[in-house]
Amino acid sequence: MAEIEEVKIENENTKTEEIRIDNRVTLTKVYVGGGDDFIVISGNDISILDRFMAAGDELTALAEEMEKKESESGEMDYKKEIEERKYFSEKATAIMDGVFGEGTTRKFFGDVYAVIPNFQPDLECFLDFWDKLIPVIERLSEHKIKLEKLASKQRMAKYQPQDHKRKGAK
Repeated sequence: MAEIEEVKIENENTKTEEIRIDNRVTLTKVYVGGGDDFIVISGNDISILDRFMAAGDELTALAEEMEKKESESGEMDYKKEIEERKYFSEKATAIMDGVFGEGTTRKFFGDVYAVIPNFQPDLECFLDFWDKLIPVIERLSEHKIKLEKLASKQRMAKYQPQDHKRKGAK
């Protein structure tokens, strides 16, 4: 096999220019649980509101399904009831982690996990967590809308005729 020789020819007239463009993504740290754990949400993530709303619907459906199973079964076998509750807890964990990232549930209930490492929150815990997140998501959405309106006005001002700013113009 033939050897390939690398040859580098440099041209003194060639310049390398580096251009960096910063993104304008806003990240919001939301501290959850009793410690320093947090989740990060971005108002620039166009899917966060949809994911949040869909997850709320899923949690509500999960709660309704659990109530229905409990009312249909009457006196459910203790073991079966525990398995059902465990199933719902795992589903709710997957829903929350699906919206806010892996480990969200562990972060929110971190103080409990510190004392009870194998803790499995019941559905009521998840609904409480959800209720606490609603104002955060609403605030983030409102803030995003205000920023977009301001940015839009500033962008459009660049393209408006400037003649009206001259002295004596009417």
